[in-house]
Amino acid sequence: MSSTPPVTTAPVPAAPDVGVLRAPIETAPSAIKLEGPMFARFVGFLGLFLLVLGAVVVVATRVTGQARIVPENWGFLFSGVGIALMLYHAIIDGEQEIRRLYGMLFVAFLVLSVVAAVLPGPFKADSQTAGYFFMPWGIGAAILAILFAIPFVRHETDELLRTISGGVLLVLGAGSCVGALVAGALNPNWLAGPGLALAVLGLGFLSVYLGQVGTDDGIGYTVAVALGAFGGAALFYVFARTVFPTVLFDGPMALRKPSQALDYWKVAGRVAVVVASLILVGTGALGKFPVWLRAVLAGTGLVVGTVFVLGSTGTYVTIAPRPFLIPSGAVLGGIGLVYLAVSLGVCSDNQFVTLVRRELAAYFTSPIGFIVLAGMLLVQGTSYVQFVATLQSGQPMPEPIVEDYGIHILSLIGFILQIPALTMRLLAEEKRTGTLEVLLTAPVNEIPVVASKFLGTWIFFMLCWVPAGLFLIALRTVGDAPFDYRPMIGFYLALAAQGAMFLAMGLFFSALTRDQIVSAVLTFAVLLVLLAFAFLRRQPLLLDLPDALLAVANRLSFYHTWLESLSGQLPVRNLLLALSLTVFWLFLATKVLETRKWN
Repeated sequence: MSSTPPVTTAPVPAAPDVGVLRAPIETAPSAIKLEGPMFARFVGFLGLFLLVLGAVVVVATRVTGQARIVPENWGFLFSGVGIALMLYHAIIDGEQEIRRLYGMLFVAFLVLSVVAAVLPGPFKADSQTAGYFFMPWGIGAAILAILFAIPFVRHETDELLRTISGGVLLVLGAGSCVGALVAGALNPNWLAGPGLALAVLGLGFLSVYLGQVGTDDGIGYTVAVALGAFGGAALFYVFARTVFPTVLFDGPMALRKPSQALDYWKVAGRVAVVVASLILVGTGALGKFPVWLRAVLAGTGLVVGTVFVLGSTGTYVTIAPRPFLIPSGAVLGGIGLVYLAVSLGVCSDNQFVTLVRRELAAYFTSPIGFIVLAGMLLVQGTSYVQFVATLQSGQPMPEPIVEDYGIHILSLIGFILQIPALTMRLLAEEKRTGTLEVLLTAPVNEIPVVASKFLGTWIFFMLCWVPAGLFLIALRTVGDAPFDYRPMIGFYLALAAQGAMFLAMGLFFSALTRDQIVSAVLTFAVLLVLLAFAFLRRQPLLLDLPDALLAVANRLSFYHTWLESLSGQLPVRNLLLALSLTVFWLFLATKVLETRKWN
């Protein structure tokens, strides 16, 4: 019998259900080719070209003493722009050849700074001293060495090179910090010149080292604690040298009125100091601290209490003490206070301190921070070169001559560009990427987030203006005649207050939007309008604006405050107004962040 094969029918596909969403068919992932950092390398090559060109122009002009086709000032400008572009490339590109190249540049600038610190001056009887070229050429080379060291130690993966670079940074930083404090204590006049610059540079090298190693324990923690210990020792030395000789010289007569009756307020103050010393001794004896810290606290309290008790019973110093606090003691105490603050900031586990440390570190790991640093170094270096050229022209300049140094068109432009560049990303970028929500889900509210971002940005802002002060110290050290430098102290106070106000304003604008460009434009527009109002008030009015409006804008403008502070008159009202507006802008930024809870 023949069997008929079974008939197979293909299944009829079911009609598609239009109303049901179905997952798309999975396909193999497409090959993605990562783009190389071509743009960054082009920028770095352009920067190298400009650096070489500027160096050739400057060296040729200095060697021959004749003007070239390209002026010497343009040579400095080319070199500064080239360095800024190379720093941008250094932080972006971490390839082995690139990071080793910038590591060699770090070594080259470091060698230049060391040579400038030990090389004697020209062959003249009054200038053949070691370190003649350290101010300002050695300072500039050391700052550039620090800037190029940061991306190198960040990208380098070879343990041997990391160990060697870390050792160099540690030796230079620790040696400079300790040497500046010890030499400044022995020779206070030296501290107000090269000593201050050496202390700042040493702190820079140590900061790069501490950023490379962990500071939770081990050698990094030890170095940070030692830095704070030396800072505290410097503060105690300044206090002891300023107060102890006076207390022991005045004796019990310091507690009496001109009528020889006891002054009970002075007696109460003396008793309060002795009681505070006993409390310090008790804290050292019973406190839950490391043994060395307990010994330091107990010893400090014992010494202070003993000196004040002896000063209340008799006269033990027969020669009137010489003034020490101004200016040498203030400089030494300020250095010690900064060292102590940095040590506490590195070692502390406090939530707010950790957030500030995070914001500050972000500037040293992003291109924007290096661009701003290099740009401000270029601005201040160019201002210094032109200022020195004006002094060498022979034209008489009335005191305070630093007014022409501080109020410079490049400084004004740098300020109104620096503020938006630093603040535009603070909250806008975190809102766009979603990291702000992640941060606020932690056990932290809006107030410490806003305050930490502001404080970290303000610290970085002030660091960008440090070279201007170092260059001025160099001019006072190597110049033929001293000049009044005290208006620059007022300028830095005004800069700190006005910078805080505008940084807080930029932080508020950054909290309003998710776009960095919008935040930067709003901040830049306000700064530009205030600067325009200041010039309109100084020049014949081009616009029919009310005098009251111009007066208010003049008080808010940083130009007016800078001008008053550099003329020797510290505008306290303007500073208080700036600090008040700083709190106001921070309050508004906090409230903007809190609106997310309203939805």
